[in-house]
Parts: sequence; C-alpha cells; structure tokens
Amino acid sequence: MVRTQEVSYDQKGNRFKLKLWLANSLSHAHQLFDEVPVKDPPLWTSLIAAYARHCQPENALHLFFLMLRQSKPDLEACPNHFAITAVARAIASAPQHLLFGHVLHACIIKTGIVPGKVVAGTSFLDMYSKCGAVESARKLFEDMSYRNHVTWNAMLFGYMQNSMESHGLMLFYRMKCGEFIAPDEYSISTVMSGCAHVQDLVLGMQVHGYAIRGGFEVSCANSIANMYFSCGRIVCAKIIVDVVHKDMVSKLLSIRGYILNHSYVDAFRYLCSLDNIVEILNTDYTIFVPLLTLCTKLSLVRVGKQVHGLFIALVHSNKIIKSLDENGTIIGCTLIEMYCKCGDIAEGKKVFETWPWEQHVSLWNTLVSGYIQNGLVEAASVLFEVMPEKDVVSWTSMMTGFVQNDMPQEGLNLLGKMYCSSEEGYGVDGNSLTFVVGLEACTCLTDLERGKQIHAKIIRRSPGSGANNNVVVGTALVEMYSRSGSLHYARRVFDSMEQKNVVAWTSILTGFAAHGYGFQALEVFHKMLNNGIKPNAVTFVAVLTACSHCGLVDEGLRCFKEMKNYGLIPEEDHYTCLIDMLGRHGRLEDAWLLVNGIQGQADGASSGAIWAALLGACQLYGNVEIGRKVAPKILKNGNQNSRARIALSNVYAAAGMWNEAYGTRRALQISEGDANGEAAISRVCVPPLLS
Repeated sequence: MVRTQEVSYDQKGNRFKLKLWLANSLSHAHQLFDEVPVKDPPLWTSLIAAYARHCQPENALHLFFLMLRQSKPDLEACPNHFAITAVARAIASAPQHLLFGHVLHACIIKTGIVPGKVVAGTSFLDMYSKCGAVESARKLFEDMSYRNHVTWNAMLFGYMQNSMESHGLMLFYRMKCGEFIAPDEYSISTVMSGCAHVQDLVLGMQVHGYAIRGGFEVSCANSIANMYFSCGRIVCAKIIVDVVHKDMVSKLLSIRGYILNHSYVDAFRYLCSLDNIVEILNTDYTIFVPLLTLCTKLSLVRVGKQVHGLFIALVHSNKIIKSLDENGTIIGCTLIEMYCKCGDIAEGKKVFETWPWEQHVSLWNTLVSGYIQNGLVEAASVLFEVMPEKDVVSWTSMMTGFVQNDMPQEGLNLLGKMYCSSEEGYGVDGNSLTFVVGLEACTCLTDLERGKQIHAKIIRRSPGSGANNNVVVGTALVEMYSRSGSLHYARRVFDSMEQKNVVAWTSILTGFAAHGYGFQALEVFHKMLNNGIKPNAVTFVAVLTACSHCGLVDEGLRCFKEMKNYGLIPEEDHYTCLIDMLGRHGRLEDAWLLVNGIQGQADGASSGAIWAALLGACQLYGNVEIGRKVAPKILKNGNQNSRARIALSNVYAAAGMWNEAYGTRRALQISEGDANGEAAISRVCVPPLLS
C-alpha cells in the first residue's frame, strides 16, 4: 500500500522495481537504474541515498556528479534538497571529501535551501561534526532559524565525538534550561557518554534523575550504566544493568566496566554466569583484549588458553579476519603479554612465531618485555638485536631490562648506541621514559658526567623548558644529582620544576638527609607540608634519617608520632631509623624499651634490621649488657648469624673484653667456616685522565 503512493507518477514501474532491488542488492538496483533512459531527481536521489546508507560514499558522490552533468541542459533535473541531504550524509562518512562539502554548502546557501529546510541544515551540521570541523558545525547551528530535536542531538553528538565534552554539556544545559526544549532519549544517551568521558558523576546523576522522571531510564540504561562504570560506581552500574533485559550491549558493557575498574574477580564471576560467551565474542571481537587482560591479572593461564582457542577458531572460520587490521596487533600483543606474565614464555614465543598477520614492531616489543619480566635478559637482548625495525619503545624496554637486572653500564651503552644510530639517519629519538631510564642507570653507577650529558640532551630536546614541565624527568634528575653528591645541581633542578609531587619532594629531602644535611632536609620537609603535599612512608624514612644525622632526637620522635596523622603505619624502616637515631646519641635504654615495646606488632616490625641497628649502637658505645641481650634476638634469624656474631664481637672489643671477642669469632669460624663474611664494595666514577 505504501509503494502504490510512492509510484503514482511516470516511470512508476521502473521506480517500483528500483525500490525492490534497493532492499536486496545495490548492484542490481544500479543495473536497473542504468537501463532507465530518462532519470528524474527522485530516481537519482533514491540510489544516492542508498549508497550513503550503506557506507559507500564514493559511489554516492560519483552518481551525484553524473546527476549534475545531466541537469545542465534540463533545469527540472537539478538536485533537490533530498539529494543534497543524501550527499551530505555520504561526505560525513568520507572526511577526505570535506572540501567538496564546503563547496556544496556554499552553493546551496545561494538557493536558500539550508535556512528553510531543517533536514538539509541538520545533514550539513552532522557532516561537519563527523569530519572534525566542529567550528563550522557550530556556526551553522547558530545560524539556523529553526532547530528540531535531531538538530540539537547532532550538535551534541558532534561535540562529544570531537572530545569537546565540556562544550556539549554546556549545550545540553542551554537546550533544557535556556531554550526549554525537553531532551529525548538520544539527548540523554549522548550527554551520558560525555559525563562518562569527563567522569562528571554529579551531572550524570542529575541527568539520570531526569531520565527517571521522563521515563527514559530503560531505553537509556546502557548509557547510564556506562557513565557509572566510568565514574567508578560499580554497584550503581550493576543496579541499572539488572533493571533492563540483558542484551548483548549490556553484557559487553558489564565486562568492560568491571575490568576498567580493576574488579577482575567480579568480572570473572560475571563471565561464569553467562551461557553464550561464544556469541559475545562473535558480536564484538575487540572484547578479546579485556578478557585476556582479566586472565593476566588473575594469572588464569588455562582460561586464557581457552580464550586463545576461541580466537583461533573465529579466525579459521574467516568471521573476523577481514576486520582485524590494527586491532589484530593489539590482540596479539595482549596474548603474548598474558602468557609471559603468567610465566609461560614458551607459549608466548609460539604465539609470536605463528602469528598469521604481519609481525608489527609492537609484537616484537611485547615479547622483549616478556623476556625481561621473567629475568631472561640475554634472550631479550638476542631478540632485540635481530628485530627488523626498532622504535623508541624497543630501545627503552631493552634499556629498562638492563637497569632493572643490575646491568646499568649495558643500559647506558645501549642509550649511546641508540643516539649514534639516530645521528646516522636510521635511528630514533628518545622520549621522557628513555631519559628517565638513562638517568636511573647513571644513578646506579654514580656517573655524574654521563648524567650531565643526558641532562644537556633533555634541554636541547625541549629548549626553554628542559625538565621543568615533566615531573618524572625532573625527579630522576634530582635523584641522579643527589646520589652523585651534587646537591647544588639537585636543588637547582628541583627549584626549577613547575610541578612537584610527593616523589619529587621526597627525592630532594632524601638527598639532603643521606649526605648529612639534616637541617636543610627538615626545612624542605616543612616547606613541603606548607605547600599542601601529603608525605608518604618514604618521606618519613628520610625525615627520621635527617634527624638522626643532626642529633635532633626529640624532633625525630615528634615526626615519628605525626605519621598517624597522615594515615601511615610505621614499618620496619621507620623503626630501624628511630632505633638508629636513639642509639647514635647514647639513648640505648630508650631504644631497648622501644624495641621490646614493638614486639608482637605487625609481622616484620621487630625483625633483624631493627635489632642490628641497636646492636650497632651498642658497639659504638661499648654497651656489653644490652649487646648480650640483643645478639640472641638476631641469632634467631639464620640468615644473619654471621653478622650478629661479628657485631657482638665488635661490642666486646670496643669494651676491651678481648677474650670474649676472640671466643665469639672462634665460634663463628667453627659454625660457618668463615668469620670474614662477604666483602662489601663501593664504586666511584672518575673522569678519564687526559694525556
């Protein structure tokens, strides 16, 4: 009945057949279209719109150009606003033709189509938004004399799609509160996506309340749940999802939401409650990545292998092989990472070697990182050397592997090799993380000269700013200069940093404390508190060390008590510093009472390190009485028997009790065969001598 209305004019038979073919096959429809000798605008528009709907913009534009060529001798065959609307929709899916969209828009403005036809104006607005020309879309929106819900929604979507969520939320406020237009379900869904992206929970809850009053909660449930998941409100999101029938979108949303919020156990339980996981994977193959991430975090290697098997089955069935593209590389990297982090290096290597698509450099980098994480630095180095292509991630990962496995010199050598290859024209330039790893290697080696060279490279790479606007690089520089004894440079770098977090403050504070500048360290600590920076556990270790070196026992005790004000529980390092501070200044009885008082608290609170600090103080002051009490405590820890006996022997020697000292050393020789223990070493880097 509807079709009889559509074809009640000339050539109705051809047009009727065309409508039928459009529902089945565009190629057959186009073939029938070509057989029509005289084509009127509705006929052209039908096929152009069909190509636009089926995301074939090239064919749609080609037909439109042919239509324009035919319309030159026959003005009645000129495109109408329906044809222009279809062309705008086609350009929206092909941003490379935006220039033609501008030209077409300029031409039809002369005809007056856009101001008078809200459909055509909305189509061009949508075209500009989807092609990234948001300012053009905004100008068109403001110039329109009449706007319907579709127009408002198109502008809202344009802002959200182009990462201008704040503008979109302001437009929504203007729509509802400024021009009193009641948002529909599409408006609410779009605004919810914006709230999710910027994590604006308050506005999201307000819009949710409006959705409940307007009766849109069920139809917008997935958007509302996504907003709650993005804002970390898992319970609220779960309630919304449970309200509606669980469709495929809500299932995918729930899986991603749990994993996004690191609720891996809840995600696993939710997956176990589903009975159509294969259908879910068939619907959206990108869900493989969060599923494999889940298996990695929970070390579920057997479940990961099952997911891997499903992926292989889908690939072999050719259901996803055509649409993988770059997402295939992401899945491959996630698979390799899953096996490597679960300790199955052989399986990760097998995935890499049998990967059916191009072995992108990301796959190489993931396997190199997997080797490093499992301590296989040599295997990682061999793989790194045979890589056909290396990017900055490749170089930085290998450098990190060397530094983390106590091979800082090799890490610095690799950094030099990277920049030598860069100067020869086939290398890469380092990023912030590369410099941080290089500075960490210099810190381990106390290599001040090479650290300065890296600092100079950072300054040349970012003239005028250097490390000032990168807190991570700035902190690494402070650490390097502090460990190398150049506190003047460390302070200059620290003072020049535009942003300072607790790690940066702790780094400079530790540097002063370690080198005996306790008063400067305390000055930095108080300045840190005045700037509203909350100290962490490492900060208080540095503060107690500074108080110990300066003899500020009462100040140290006060700072120790202040830890509770910041929600920190004293750990072994804090007690060790406190005992050392009391022992250094002869308050051995107080130290002994304190150690006895902390026995029975959290595990490790009264471990060997604390007793060793007290025994060292006994050696310093020749206190044999307390030393005899402390030594048996340390001897309970078999790993520190030799150290305890040597320290007790030194206590006896300091008190002039040579027979007891000899007896203790002799007992150690009999029990362990070596009274000297393992010799300690220290390293100092000196510049080469110039001949």
